[in-house]
Order: sequence, then C-alpha cells, then structure tokens
Amino acid sequence: MNIALLNYPNTTNIGDNIQTLAVAQHIDQEYSLVDRDFLHRYDGEPCVVLMNGWFTHEPQNWPPAPAITPIFFGFHLTPKVASVFEKHKAYFERFAPIGCRDQATADIIKSWGVDAYVSGCATMTFPARKKEPAEPKVILVDQKRRHFARSERKRACQIGHILPFPIASEVKFEAAKNLLDFYRLNAGLVVTSRIHSAMPCAAMGIPVVYTGRSDGRTAVIDLIGIPSVRTKWFPRTRIESLPVRQPAFDDVKKRIASDLRARLEAHGVKVKVPTSL
Repeated sequence: MNIALLNYPNTTNIGDNIQTLAVAQHIDQEYSLVDRDFLHRYDGEPCVVLMNGWFTHEPQNWPPAPAITPIFFGFHLTPKVASVFEKHKAYFERFAPIGCRDQATADIIKSWGVDAYVSGCATMTFPARKKEPAEPKVILVDQKRRHFARSERKRACQIGHILPFPIASEVKFEAAKNLLDFYRLNAGLVVTSRIHSAMPCAAMGIPVVYTGRSDGRTAVIDLIGIPSVRTKWFPRTRIESLPVRQPAFDDVKKRIASDLRARLEAHGVKVKVPTSL
C-alpha cells in the first residue's frame, strides 16, 4: 500500500517535522509527503496517511480527500475547534479507533460516541543512544536564559524550535535531522518548553526537564515521567537544583512502537524496527 507522511509548509515549528521523522523510522518502503493542513486537496494515488500531529490550524479543510485512508495515531486537536471536527463524526467512526496523542483529545472524541484511546506520540519511540557524549552539554530549548544565574548560563547553549522565517520543506526536514543528531551526540541535559524536544530526547535516553505550559495538550509528557517545573526570573532557578533523572520508560516505548507498527501493517505498509545510532 502507498503511504504518505505529513508535511508542514504552513508552519515554522521544526517540532512538526520531528514528528514525521519519528514515524518514518518505522517504515520500510518509499513514502511521499502530503500537506497536513490541506489534505482535502490531495488528488494523487490512493494512499495511507498516519495522522500523527496537531490538527487545529486549518479545521475548515477537514476531512481529507477520499483517496486518503487515515490511520489515527498520535492525533491531537484542541477544545477550541472540537465542534468543527464533531460535524464529521461519521468520518471518525469509519476509521476508529482513534489513537490520540493525549487524554484530553481522547476525551473529546469519546464524547462524540467514537472509539478513542491514548496512543501516545511517535516521537516517544526514538531508539536510545548507544553511548553518552564525551563532553555533555546543558541545552536550553526555547527556555529563557535569564531565568538562570549568569554563572550557570556560561555552560549552557541555547537553541529554538521555531525557525525565524519559512523555508523549503526539504531544508526543514534536514534541519530536524541535524537537530536530533545534535541532541543525541551532545546533550547531557535538555531543559525545554517544547514537548517535541522533550519527548524525543527522553526516548533517546537524555535527561530532560520540561518547563513549558501545563494543560491537556502537554500532559502527554506524563506518559513517560518527564519531570516538569516552572522556571522564573526572580528568584532565579538553579540548573543544579532541577529534578534531573535518567528517563526510564522502555515498557511504554515498546507498547507505543508495537501499536504503531501493527496499525501500519494492518493497512499493508511494510515496517521495520528502528535502530539506535
């Protein structure tokens, strides 16, 4: 069966591309890319599309074109647009069960009378790295440096997941790959407000502290036990006082990965088990 994965020309958040790379590592055949926000325009060959991501930006464009067979896994929407999607309840019923990224999304869809469950996100399935970095870095990802003492800032590097301007999709995917490699090869600790930095890093075995918003959308990090804190400027947070611990969620990772591959195989997609680097 042909398979297409999600592309994101409409956004500058590289975390979106990381979600697609997380799915791609389980696929053992050629795949194409389709625009997440304009699936209703698809006019190519019949294909399967794994719906791992946030489906909120262009809700008026739902549902996808008839040539697309959706696999709902890691699906997320917000209460703000739930009523728009509920109008297409029959579509969701047709392709149930709906694997949701988080409990909040599952609860919304269940309230429509549609079978849904918490599948987690494919970004939780990156393989653990084989060795620790020789010179581990503290990496602040979309985390304000001023929340930490000047002495601690000196040993930390800062990066962001939001690109300063739109760039070509192939360049974005290459940047996402390079970013994952950077984490894997260099990170001793990641302090981040981005769930799609926190989850792949934890999956790779990197200690992570999550500092972003806490709501139904971000509660997915609780599935894998990532510690969550709120940093502040006064009094400044101390990096050395953060609740750092080695991620340990192999059972959850195996369950999510096995579920993902089983759902792909059920639609005739060739799968593989990702290997660590």
